[in-house]
Amino acid sequence: MPALGDHITPTHVRFQGRNISKVDDILVRGRSATGAEHLLSVGVRRRPRLVPSEADSVQLIRAYLDVVVGDWPLLQSGRQRLALAVVPACQPAHQLADLAGIAAAEPTPAEFRRRMASGGGYANKGVRGRLAQVDALVAAALRPRPAGRAACSPDVLTWRLLSKLSLIELRLEGADLSDRTEAVARLQQLTPEGLPSEADALFSRLAELVGIYAPEGAEVSLSSLTADLHGLACFAPLPGPKGAVGKAKVTGVPQQAKSQEARGRTGSGRQQFALWRAPTVSGKALQPVLESETLVVRDGYWLVGFDKTAGKRLWALQTAFDALPVTGSGQVFVADRSGRVVPIDARTGRKGRPLPIHMTDGSAVVDRGTLFTAAPDAHVHALDLASRVPLWTRPVGGGPAGPPRMCAGRVFLQTCHGSNSGDGTTMDGDLWAFSADGSLHMHAAQQGELLHWAVDDSNVYVVSRNQPGQSRITALDSDSGRMRWHHSFDGDLAGKPALTRRSVYLTTTSGDVVALASDTGRELWRTGAGVRAAAAALVYDGVVYLGLWQPRQFIALDADSGAPLWRKRTSGSFISAPFTASGVVYAGHRGGLTHGWDTRSGKEIRRAEVMWDEALQGSPLVAASTAYVTGSGGELLALSLHAT
Repeated sequence: MPALGDHITPTHVRFQGRNISKVDDILVRGRSATGAEHLLSVGVRRRPRLVPSEADSVQLIRAYLDVVVGDWPLLQSGRQRLALAVVPACQPAHQLADLAGIAAAEPTPAEFRRRMASGGGYANKGVRGRLAQVDALVAAALRPRPAGRAACSPDVLTWRLLSKLSLIELRLEGADLSDRTEAVARLQQLTPEGLPSEADALFSRLAELVGIYAPEGAEVSLSSLTADLHGLACFAPLPGPKGAVGKAKVTGVPQQAKSQEARGRTGSGRQQFALWRAPTVSGKALQPVLESETLVVRDGYWLVGFDKTAGKRLWALQTAFDALPVTGSGQVFVADRSGRVVPIDARTGRKGRPLPIHMTDGSAVVDRGTLFTAAPDAHVHALDLASRVPLWTRPVGGGPAGPPRMCAGRVFLQTCHGSNSGDGTTMDGDLWAFSADGSLHMHAAQQGELLHWAVDDSNVYVVSRNQPGQSRITALDSDSGRMRWHHSFDGDLAGKPALTRRSVYLTTTSGDVVALASDTGRELWRTGAGVRAAAAALVYDGVVYLGLWQPRQFIALDADSGAPLWRKRTSGSFISAPFTASGVVYAGHRGGLTHGWDTRSGKEIRRAEVMWDEALQGSPLVAASTAYVTGSGGELLALSLHAT
């Protein structure tokens, strides 16, 4: 749909969507290549006169102004668009379209007025007269002016409306049936024999369905429309995507190992699985983040980019702060000394112009073409990356205690207010959740230090410490924020809770693993796995895996009962959480080795000379069948996780 944007794929059509937009006759939603959602609001009028003396025209313009005033950032960014659909022989609408083209070409209301006043062939007398009528319509639509909407003058609103409006001509009645003829031709590919007569019958059925959809205010997707057309003799839906047969190529996985290490085996039969090694700037580098084909490593005040396939160093850049970088849409985002967001090309390391929003360094996340940032001024900001237009700003209580995270389409942010007190305790922390449009979804205030949180389809689990040596986990309804249950326990957690569909698993620093029912908080079982644990357990395929600090062992427990399945002694204490891939569970310890055990038998089948400290460096990056690890010794490794 040209009015929606040639780069946008339509996904839904809504009829009479008054609860979504005042311009509601037809609403078309779609997604860009980045996943950003776009909306086209279409008002349908056969032959509007567009004069202030006609009540219908005033009502029409009032509806458009409601969208212009309420959703201007979305209109600026191109994520929302406005259109007016009319029959072809409508001179007022054509004059309006001419005005819209001129307004869209001018960057400001003043430039638009100057161009219209200068004449010079830009607009004929009829078009200039139509502008006077539109001004009068805007003034009439603003009477009485809604409360809180006096910030923009009528001249500015006129320009905003015209600059974002497009015209759609519908030739579906009378003597000119060009649109129907074109649609029938396109529908031939959806008929059994590809005959024009079948396509004409299919079009007629679609017209009948519109007569059902429109009065009901229905929203139609491709799947629902296909279901409504199922069984028609004139309808044969296109087959699904090809490529289900044959060996699939795994995106993002390096080809066969390019070093002798990747092909060799130790005498004991354990496979060495390092694909490549590359030195970083120092041994304090954090774990890498991946953007497109580039690994980005934070090392103190330096950012270093590596090619993910070959391990070649691409660029190094000194920055103002030392937080973990934020990536997305082919870019890396850091804060400068003023707190402005600076984009960096992930492949070349070249800096771009600062974006018109602020953030605490590292406190941001990119999702579907939108950059969400947490700023030092206790606000959350959202910006459309394609247009660089700020979409919304919302206040929060306190500064960010970590970067925002996207869960279930919502932006979660942990904040804290106050500072460390003299007795070593910390002030209260809050957890906030915003919808992608900026509406506040949940605010959970915690009494005490907020330590960890995790989200599943039903609940938000928050772990806080009320006093030294005592912690509490609270389950909040993910929709309402209402508390469902809480469970107190002695000691601290070694990491955030691990979740399955029915259970929540807690790992304490004293080496206990506790399973709670996710719906009630009831303790299902508790196992004393060891004396001390420094990282949380991993739950995978019905098994709980945990690397212990003391004793130096890696253990596997039955997720249903907590009963030990197998236990492996190692040469070092585990300080990081395990991860799995291709039926192998991996974990690195302070002995300088990473082991890989078969998840079923517990047999060791992989080993590499690398270890990392999760508390200081974070968790390794696992992408497809490759793990990228920044070791404590100051090198970046790519480890093949292909099954052997």
